[in-house]
Amino acid sequence: MVGSGSGGSTPHVAGPRRALDRGDLTVTMDAAAHETERLAALRRYDILDTPPEGAFDRVTALAADLFHVPIAIVSLVDEDRIWFKSHHGLETTEIDRAPGLCASAILHDGPWVVNDARHDPRSLANPLVASAFGLQFYAGVPLRTHDGYQLGTMCILDFEPRALSDEEVSRLGQLAAMVMGEMELRMASRRAAGEVRERETLTDAFVGMLSHELRTPITTIVAAAHLLAAELDDRASERSRELIPDIAAEADRLMRLIEDLLVLTRAERGSLDAETVPVLLQRILPPLATEASKRASCRPIRLELPADLPPVTGDQIFVEQVVTNLISNALKYSGPEMMVDVSAAVADEEVEVRVRDRGIGLDASDRERVFDLLVRTDAATSMAQGAGIGLYVCRRLVTAMAGRIWVEAAEGGGSVFAFRLPIERE
Repeated sequence: MVGSGSGGSTPHVAGPRRALDRGDLTVTMDAAAHETERLAALRRYDILDTPPEGAFDRVTALAADLFHVPIAIVSLVDEDRIWFKSHHGLETTEIDRAPGLCASAILHDGPWVVNDARHDPRSLANPLVASAFGLQFYAGVPLRTHDGYQLGTMCILDFEPRALSDEEVSRLGQLAAMVMGEMELRMASRRAAGEVRERETLTDAFVGMLSHELRTPITTIVAAAHLLAAELDDRASERSRELIPDIAAEADRLMRLIEDLLVLTRAERGSLDAETVPVLLQRILPPLATEASKRASCRPIRLELPADLPPVTGDQIFVEQVVTNLISNALKYSGPEMMVDVSAAVADEEVEVRVRDRGIGLDASDRERVFDLLVRTDAATSMAQGAGIGLYVCRRLVTAMAGRIWVEAAEGGGSVFAFRLPIERE
């Protein structure tokens, strides 16, 4: 038994209380510092004055039922009050800290048990004992953090004297551990939510930077570089004829990277919404092929499009970005004189677009994973620079338009990247 008779046993008293009893000024100051740290630990859980929560109320209801007591409380000892996170069988939500049984209990390493408060000098001055309320039994186990601070108690109360067995004290300790576990989980969830909000804020800032701080000036640079490249003639210096096409090509590559990063961030935020409007591929594919050929120093691109190709359901901007990425890759990983073929045709109630290169090709084991984020094959890495996000972006865009994308080996060498979109139905 923990206690018997009128007074019960007095549990071990922890450091701060012993320091005050000795009157040692230095140690008293240490106790005050410890209390400051304890209050700071309590604040980090951000639980004071929060509304009732089922997880804590279930613990106090279980305690009252398990120990056959009318009152069970989860208490937290604040600077000048004892606040009840859960209070089964009691309407009061807080009491003054001194004199308080819970305030005394947190100064002890183990359980604090008062078997008969009417004859226990530790509790005679407590208002819940001395008043008409008539409390006679109290047992509390400190709520101890992982770093050793005791924030409050899991306690049970009765109007009749009683005693607890060692097994019952152990059970009360288990309930205290459950309460502390809920508090830790609650704090972890709050921190996780805060981290999510922080990431969302950073993502918003990143998207804003891409959309305005980078996209706007690079658009101007691209236009200016291509204008200068178009005006090159025999009067231009050799240095200009050498550098301006490179500037235009790198500006184009940077623009595509910015567009891909915008898609990537929107996809990760779940905000990649495609328009569902009729898109005529025979109108948008020719200028895309022409522009790609110009950017690649008039590399040959052969286009095959039936005049009666039906419209697809999709987002024109998304389609243009996918096709631009696929043609750019085909040119990048093919030899300088090798033809790139772009075609479109009806296939099984869909329109299939195919971009065929005659380049390095892909092993069968790589044909699925090249659409994963940040994946580049060894052969691709050795041949040209890249970020490893273009094909991932293509898959996200095509999927957003209710289509599918894949790669297959091309007859005679190289690869065919193909995607399908549904035919528009009026």
